[in-house]
Amino acid sequence: MGADLYLLPNDAVAIELWRQPDLSGKYYVDVDTSLNIPLFGKIPIKDIGVDSLRNLLIKKFHNYYGDVFINVDFYFRINIFGEVKRPGFYYIKSEDNLSNLLAQAGGPTERGSLSKIKILNIGAERIVDFENILKSGKNTDELSLSPGDVVIVPRRFMPALQEWSVLLTLGTLLLQIYNAVAK
Repeated sequence: MGADLYLLPNDAVAIELWRQPDLSGKYYVDVDTSLNIPLFGKIPIKDIGVDSLRNLLIKKFHNYYGDVFINVDFYFRINIFGEVKRPGFYYIKSEDNLSNLLAQAGGPTERGSLSKIKILNIGAERIVDFENILKSGKNTDELSLSPGDVVIVPRRFMPALQEWSVLLTLGTLLLQIYNAVAK
């Protein structure tokens, strides 16, 4: 995780303070790109990278509680559409990747293609060959996800062709029956 990752509205920060369950919890980034944490109020985080934000939050809590154990995790809201069993949005930890997202979404449908997964993010598009990366074990950094990503799992070409083939065969059969009855 690097300082160049920034949280977007609807992303989340999970804070766990040892022996402070009332202050521990998941806090969502507001539309104005701020965090509302009860002890501190609204904290604007628009231009603060996740590493810097982690340090800032730890410092703020240490100012109140001294030497307390604090764990800070970041969750990105990622949308996944197309040929997956449960399309929609999911929260993934900042260190999770496309494998984790696909698992949360139930994996691909029978018609899903994992060789040309599209990942869109604010005017940028990249195609990931998930199958090849898993088989080769190389280029695993291509599986990383960022805040605001939209993942689209496309339909395989052959099942679509097979569906058309079934419809054409059925249509031909109906036409033959019609011609036999009409004679």
